[in-house]
Amino acid sequence: MRTGLLAAVLLAAPAFGAETASFLDIGVGARGLGMGGAYTALADDASSLYWNPAGLSKLEKREVTASHAEMFESTRHDFLAYAHPTSQGTFAAGLTYLSQGKIDGRDSLGRQTAGYDASDAAVAFGYARKMEFIDLGAAIKYLRSHIAGTEAQGVAVDVGAKRAFERVSVGAALRNLGPGLKYQDQRNDLPLRLALGAAYKFEGGHAAAAEAVNGPRGAGTDASFGGEFQAVSNVFLRAGYTTQTSITGGSGFDAARGLTLGLGFRNAKWSLDYAVLPSGELGRSHRFSFGARF
Repeated sequence: MRTGLLAAVLLAAPAFGAETASFLDIGVGARGLGMGGAYTALADDASSLYWNPAGLSKLEKREVTASHAEMFESTRHDFLAYAHPTSQGTFAAGLTYLSQGKIDGRDSLGRQTAGYDASDAAVAFGYARKMEFIDLGAAIKYLRSHIAGTEAQGVAVDVGAKRAFERVSVGAALRNLGPGLKYQDQRNDLPLRLALGAAYKFEGGHAAAAEAVNGPRGAGTDASFGGEFQAVSNVFLRAGYTTQTSITGGSGFDAARGLTLGLGFRNAKWSLDYAVLPSGELGRSHRFSFGARF
């Protein structure tokens, strides 16, 4: 099997138990990823549809965002979302697509056979609303996974909440709640994740955040820490650390494997962000995202 498929699995997170659709664990948006993925409490843009749908309630203008990652060989990860605030709340729609291109086939003896394609996709529709003391949001996702001639489809739900206390904000999100995907006669669970985070916004546009993500079905708990510093007007430097990928593919602990770095430009109408992420033995991957508000 080609390393493209292995790369996607490793980047998504280690596989635990009978979980499937690991592409749902691949974060989106270079801003949040540059801060180690500690974004559940900070999310306030269209990428909130992935991190915490309650963050959609913070939007004051219509927003479109797109992110792209060239991972390894021909493996690509793309995310596109649109959010539309109204007097009745914020509505959003998004598409996530992971393509692994052509993968070399092998028989039971390891001999090369005809190649095959593999891809995963999720179409999401979300809604968020500001309440008196808390912001609430939810998203429903249609999932499709394709490997060679086998295909599985399913539905999942994300729910989230955020609360702001002056400069401090806290957030919680339950992601990928659903019955799982069925390949032929076998049904596997989705990567259910519970994320709890907190963030502090400093004067001058700086921020720091931390969060923990637990996989209730045996995936364990990962921690993420990060922040952004507004170096000059509209220009942000970001850094973070995550245990989710710090030991991926390695034999022993290497602190540098969990380090993330990012750079961004943001004004009232548009934003451009970049992040570099650890990927264990596979090196590092690069993420780019663009957002526009109108």
